[in-house]
Amino acid sequence: MEMLVTKFSNGKYRNEGELFAEPISNANVKLMGEMIALQALRTVKKFDLKIADKLYIGLIKDLHHMGEIDYTVSDGYDCAQTAMCFLYQFLGRTVHEIYGKDKKGKDITIKLACYREVDRFIDTLRNRPDSHKQVEYIDFTDYKALPMDPVNCFEKEQTVYSKYDELVAALQLSALELAILNCYMNGMRQAEVCAELGIGRGTINHRKASIRRRYYSLYGSL
Repeated sequence: MEMLVTKFSNGKYRNEGELFAEPISNANVKLMGEMIALQALRTVKKFDLKIADKLYIGLIKDLHHMGEIDYTVSDGYDCAQTAMCFLYQFLGRTVHEIYGKDKKGKDITIKLACYREVDRFIDTLRNRPDSHKQVEYIDFTDYKALPMDPVNCFEKEQTVYSKYDELVAALQLSALELAILNCYMNGMRQAEVCAELGIGRGTINHRKASIRRRYYSLYGSL
């Protein structure tokens, strides 16, 4: 399965565990910031769909098209730049090192502090009428509040995808079906899959049904 981090690193990293295991450097800080921004927006949009979802879709488009001539990045990429600027302070260190203590006196890592920095930036874009009041930011340490996502920045250990690869190989999917499955496994919504692959919702639904039938025929119901 090609994950976003694999695609945007030109195959250098198989998953985000490999990326975040490296010390922060000029070579990887941009990708680290982008992946942290994506995961933060995935989480925040569960609580604030109106603003965060728009930023998330914009960032997805930016990552796929920002190399094109005359392409203008969206406000969503500002979230990634916020993460990059924060991480630049810690060149040579790993994101799993201790950054400091939170208000409750608990140790937090550089990565977790970065998520919170992005969350604060997102909040400035919400333009709430009560923005002068103190805002309770999302606690990114609450793993149960996070969306189900195979691209999980919060796991320190590297995830092994060999079983997934074996399962997908057994399904004998077409190139289009595999592309659709990979999009959904990367946390993309149907509208994003349509934009990424240039196909309609009907085609996606038809292919998803075909994938389900093949899965059920081999492994039974979920």
